[in-house]
Amino acid sequence: MISNQPQNFTLKRNITYGLLIMLLVCGLYLGLRFAFGLFTPFNCWTAGQDIRSGKIQIVEIGEIPLNFDQKQKLANSYGFNFHLFGCDVTRDIINGTEYYNKQMVDHLERKFGSGWWTKFQNKLESIDKKSTKLQNPIPKKLQYKSLSDIIADTTYNTWVELKDSSASLAIHFMQKNTLTISYSSECWLMFSYKLDDTKILVYWDKNIDTKYNDFDILKAIDKIDKKYIGKTFMILELDNDTTLKATYPIPNLIRKIKSSRKERTFFPKKYNLVDYYI
Repeated sequence: MISNQPQNFTLKRNITYGLLIMLLVCGLYLGLRFAFGLFTPFNCWTAGQDIRSGKIQIVEIGEIPLNFDQKQKLANSYGFNFHLFGCDVTRDIINGTEYYNKQMVDHLERKFGSGWWTKFQNKLESIDKKSTKLQNPIPKKLQYKSLSDIIADTTYNTWVELKDSSASLAIHFMQKNTLTISYSSECWLMFSYKLDDTKILVYWDKNIDTKYNDFDILKAIDKIDKKYIGKTFMILELDNDTTLKATYPIPNLIRKIKSSRKERTFFPKKYNLVDYYI
């Protein structure tokens, strides 16, 4: 009678080796993904590629700062850009971005000298200290007496509710008959509107301009029933010459979007005019 022990031993050994290989592969994948962010848009590998192609940038995670234009101009004077990624990020994106930025800073310090980054950050802090505070009066040219005056002005005037370091969605009258709403510099929503005497009627739609589709607000918008498209979801009225009062005829729609980010008020009751671009 032929024994099956050698065959059983070989089978068990192959299974053991197979499991060990799977564990090693999974561990390697998880390490590369979460510890180094290797499968995210920004990591040490993509940093090297961007440097070789001349695309020099520092990635910022978070909401767009109120003085972003000033900081971007300072960065541009040294030949690089700030790239705003947004707030809805995972741990692997955060870790990958840290490695990405480290390589970018090392590259810039090789170009401008050791200690340059510390000096640059001091300049950024100076910009923060000199930033225009919200309490400052709006220049006379940015005060409006009617909604038609607001619509006629297609410059980058911004209407937004600001609380401490948090900002609502910002609205812009940049195009005729289209209200542009910015979630961040990487995410824009477009809605058609109509001026109805003393009110602006804004119609719901899903026209979105963004490089990234993983923002929580976009996921929430994607789940909203198509039956709301074309319906009035926001009504704007001029409360005073620097404030728009907003009402929302479809509260359930607004509630669904708000629930995607509880620490940030996307659609406030009032939008205040600010004299810088968000």
